[in-house]
Amino acid sequence: MLKSRLIDELRKRQAELFELCARLIQIPSENPPGETAKLAAFIRDHLESRRIPVEWHEPMVGRPNLVATIGSGSPNLVLSGHLDEFPAGEGWARPPFSGAIEHGRIWGRGAGDMKAGLAVALTVASLVRELEVPLAGRLTLAFASDEETGGQWGTQWLLANVAAVRGDACLIGESSGTWSAGIGEKGVLWLRLTASGVSGHAAYQQGVSAVTAMRAALAAVERMHGRKARGEKAVARVIARQRGTAERRWGRGTGRLADTLAVSVGTLRGGGQVNLIPEAASAEVDFRVPPGLTTAAVEQEARRRIRQAVRSRVEVAVFNQCDPYVTSTDAALVKLVLANAKALNRRTVLPVVRLGYTDGRFFRRARIPTVVYGPAVHNMGGPDEHVETGDLLEVATVHAGAVLDMLAPGAA
Repeated sequence: MLKSRLIDELRKRQAELFELCARLIQIPSENPPGETAKLAAFIRDHLESRRIPVEWHEPMVGRPNLVATIGSGSPNLVLSGHLDEFPAGEGWARPPFSGAIEHGRIWGRGAGDMKAGLAVALTVASLVRELEVPLAGRLTLAFASDEETGGQWGTQWLLANVAAVRGDACLIGESSGTWSAGIGEKGVLWLRLTASGVSGHAAYQQGVSAVTAMRAALAAVERMHGRKARGEKAVARVIARQRGTAERRWGRGTGRLADTLAVSVGTLRGGGQVNLIPEAASAEVDFRVPPGLTTAAVEQEARRRIRQAVRSRVEVAVFNQCDPYVTSTDAALVKLVLANAKALNRRTVLPVVRLGYTDGRFFRRARIPTVVYGPAVHNMGGPDEHVETGDLLEVATVHAGAVLDMLAPGAA
């Protein structure tokens, strides 16, 4: 059977998968500055050498997006990934772009977020082409820049401008851990607060403090933290089932967050010197919005609370906004991912609503069923980021199995 042959071939060539992941890590694509052209060129050449044509879209200079398609017609399964990664930072035990493969681990910035996922998509597509799998539909690779800074020129642009990316389902190899499949994500709302005052000498107290106004505004919105949301019953069941496992896997307290509004002040600036009453202050506030609430409702409530606290002395602006979206557990792709994890790896996978967001939110907003399934990432965003080779292989087999079950069911 063709599916068994492809999976067997993937396992035989697992060293090639690991080496490809390492090679991707060795090409820095830090954001900021967000320049991904070198990585995109490597991926384009890799695919074209395997007879897979690639479209290069560059709506923002230096931040290209790649689209490649195998087959034709419907259904169209999109394998989505992002090219950019967090800045390397300091404190690494190894060079941050070493791509070292040691003791069952692959090391380097972007290893899990998300060079591993890119390697999986490239490997699966290459095997589909090499083995001449007779697809009853299309397999589309959509690799975007700009994910780490909002996605305006990446996946959002692709969905708005490239028809092939608006598929019938989307599978993303972003880090999740092999125990969970992300079928939904909390929404995000970022507000920028700007307070104004009147400067004056602190000794004479003749000014009006912008910092005092900002403190009152922040205290007002922080009281929104912890609000519970009542979502759809099916989503509530998913969240209820994930609580205990999420607490163990994601960390203490995380089991209570999927259906709770979380508020965090991310930046705070004000004043110029200690003996002057500050005339200006600013802050940025992160709201993570659970299913059952909308970002519009949260924004309206935050503005109302700020007006009550400080009247007109604090202005509010939105600079990132996306509602929470959840794919049904009855969606075909969700069932295929769970079934292949069980059949191929004896792994029971739990559908979850993720606390952080991925580009999956844009596909779900476009009503495209979307699953995020990737290896666990260790030290994401910090020094010594790495993934485990065993996880990477598991993810690759599940992606390959889901692709064949959806696009070549007669070959299974």
